[in-house]
Amino acid sequence: MSAGAIRAHVDVPTGTGRTTAWWGMVMTILTEGTLFAMLLFVYFYLFSRAPEWPLGDIEPPELLVVSVRTALLFASSLTMSVTDRAIRRGRTGLATTFLAGTIMLGAVFLVGHVEEMLRMPEEFTWATNVYGSLFYVVVNFHGAHLLIGLVMLAFALVALRRGRYTPERHEGLKIVGMYWHFVDVVWVFVFPTLYLLPHVTAP
Repeated sequence: MSAGAIRAHVDVPTGTGRTTAWWGMVMTILTEGTLFAMLLFVYFYLFSRAPEWPLGDIEPPELLVVSVRTALLFASSLTMSVTDRAIRRGRTGLATTFLAGTIMLGAVFLVGHVEEMLRMPEEFTWATNVYGSLFYVVVNFHGAHLLIGLVMLAFALVALRRGRYTPERHEGLKIVGMYWHFVDVVWVFVFPTLYLLPHVTAP
């Protein structure tokens, strides 16, 4: 099936002013958001029952580097918002620049994530105890969503450069932006829970 045929199937108006693709992304965000909420609920439940946190002799995660990465990730939401505004005003060049900037900021965050995952096993692994298991599951779950978001942004950038988005027709770019903002909002909850809380509660 060609790309045009696929768009014809997903850009179907639903009678609510939104396309099926828009509603599909909303349902995806609700589903994935629920999964993250459940994981964090389990994390807080175990935290409330544990005599110490982190468990064992595990040191709280390092904060400086991840704080810089967090700032870059949040900045990527701002560049994504500028991209959306620029394409709605017909400023394709500006939209392209800021979308590329969004990808760059997200990629830097992801590279830092990979570096952290390569370094962390020297301190503890997912099998060390339940704290380690939850830490790796939640952080890597978010990392996987970030990677998917970067792939979507890359496809959107190609489409943008080919002139497929206009002020009148940019639903695809808007939907990709929704997913990217979702990934950033999830980190608003993950960062303080996994990185700040252990510093507050460490013995």
